[in-house]
Amino acid sequence: MIAIDEMPDHARIWVYQADRPFSEEERVLIDRSFEAFTGQWAAHGNKLMATYGIQHNQFIVLAVDESYNQASGCSIDASVQVIRQIEQHTGLSLLDRTKVAFLEEGKVKIKPFNQLKAAVEAGEIRKETTVFNNTVQNASEWRTQWAVPAQASWLSRYFS
Repeated sequence: MIAIDEMPDHARIWVYQADRPFSEEERVLIDRSFEAFTGQWAAHGNKLMATYGIQHNQFIVLAVDESYNQASGCSIDASVQVIRQIEQHTGLSLLDRTKVAFLEEGKVKIKPFNQLKAAVEAGEIRKETTVFNNTVQNASEWRTQWAVPAQASWLSRYFS
């Protein structure tokens, strides 16, 4: 399996953010689940060139190089099913898009969207705080726009 960092810039990316860091047992389950899944992932019977990675012990990043074969709606649904199975076995929340992750002293912290303005005003999130943009679409964006200073993100509107 190719390392996620070696996927071409055009590779399609999905980022799943956990509500807490993974335990060692959860990492083993995630690795087993995605090694098996990416090894057999297909769209309309055509194998997908896919890989995954765990970042900051709290994000699962799934990638597929669509220059080989395009991911289909059904194949994407199959990947989400793997995420749901991991959620069921671990109690993790991986599909909640109502929270934003940022780094504080090297650790991932999570805040609901509706608390972000107050966190900026309180100095908990500063201009230089690294914020994660899980809406990146491809490997190039993931490399350059996933982890960015808050002032370079949509949070910039909260800084005067």
